[in-house]
Amino acid sequence: MGNLSERGHTVATGTSAAFASAQDGRDIQQSLIQYVANFVGDSSGDTFNPHVTTGVATIASLDEMLADPFDAFTFAPAGAAIYQLGAFGTAQKRLKVLTLSR
Repeated sequence: MGNLSERGHTVATGTSAAFASAQDGRDIQQSLIQYVANFVGDSSGDTFNPHVTTGVATIASLDEMLADPFDAFTFAPAGAAIYQLGAFGTAQKRLKVLTLSR
């Protein structure tokens, strides 16, 4: 099956035009462009590290949460979606919804 680059779904580098922008690209960080450009090599396969984003918080709230960590839990997705990223890597524009079956 090969990786995404081998199948022609990525390019070596891109511009802010590849992202969903509310400010004609001015809100897209260069570090985000680099993160996406390097994602397949840096964060897939053996180095894949899935995570769940639950929202935003103040530094004080995060410090409090980290001081009293919760127990690990298991969950399974009911579906998935593909989004075009926007500023700070947030999902901005839904491109496709995938329904999963059990």
